[in-house]
Amino acid sequence: MSSPPSPSSLAHPLARAFLAANRWVLIVLLGVMAALVIGNVFARYAFSHSFTWVEEATRYMMIWAAFIGAGPALRVGGHIAIDTLQASVPVALARWLRVLIVAIVAATLVTLVWLGVEYVEFAWYQESPVLGWSLGKVYLALPLGAALMLVHLAMVARQWVVSGEWDRVEGFDPQAL
Repeated sequence: MSSPPSPSSLAHPLARAFLAANRWVLIVLLGVMAALVIGNVFARYAFSHSFTWVEEATRYMMIWAAFIGAGPALRVGGHIAIDTLQASVPVALARWLRVLIVAIVAATLVTLVWLGVEYVEFAWYQESPVLGWSLGKVYLALPLGAALMLVHLAMVARQWVVSGEWDRVEGFDPQAL
């Protein structure tokens, strides 16, 4: 007899709102990046003028997008993982392995938040070469992204530990990658 499906980590309205906000920030960030790059390419070829600040701004936006997007990728099992050990042991032992994995990932993320804050403080008064932005604001993506990922982990950990299943997104299967 098969066990009933585990409840989705998105059952709570706050969890759905958190994920939706995270996704919309990513959508806007990637949309602005695309518009800036396309606009700069158009300006370069149509008017023989390139905006020097676009390359630097989009590089920093890409850093932010990577760290903000790591949490939603975690929810669906989109990060690189080796799951042959947990698949080859009895169910009870596999659950304990997943508990250990969650603990290690959580400890790593807490460490990234802590070290990221220290790095932000170190770089706060350094300026980027073209835009003159505080590099501390750019590096703020590390502790903020790690903290967001920690929240995402907390939301999916129970479901993953108990069933070994991640959240599902229509049209995305991390096993097919």
